[in-house]
Amino acid sequence: MIHMKLMTAAAKITTKRTRPKPDRIASVDQAVAARLAIALQPSASRGPHVQVIDRDGHRIDLPETLATVVARAASLMSEGHKVSVIADDEMLTTQAAAERLNVSRQYVVRLVDQGTLPSIKVGTHRRLRLADVLVYKAQRDVDRDAALDRLAAMSEDVGGYQLDD
Repeated sequence: MIHMKLMTAAAKITTKRTRPKPDRIASVDQAVAARLAIALQPSASRGPHVQVIDRDGHRIDLPETLATVVARAASLMSEGHKVSVIADDEMLTTQAAAERLNVSRQYVVRLVDQGTLPSIKVGTHRRLRLADVLVYKAQRDVDRDAALDRLAAMSEDVGGYQLDD
């Protein structure tokens, strides 16, 4: 009994002193993901077909779309990114949409109320289709890049990037 209390106290001390780990995957996992991404690249010899072997030794032909998804996930993981797969027709809460857009939940609610983001009501709660959120995000990024390009061009016009000699 005393031994358990000491371990619990030690665990608390260790927990308090450790720093949170970065939101990245381990380098061993990255190496495996890189090998998988390379293995899943289409080749002239096998064409677009990818086969996996299950634990019982049975071969399974992966559809090209599934192989593409797995290859893309492996590629991202090999670069150290965390990956999640979500269906396009999945419904998101306003909080989940806000996290995906990197904005506040209230801002998403405002976008919904303005009609910028389509949503449906489930009881008193708003739900947004992931596909709609991703379309909005892509358009927002295009608009943001265009605005930055215009700003840089305006700065160049007034000599904002010239160095004084």
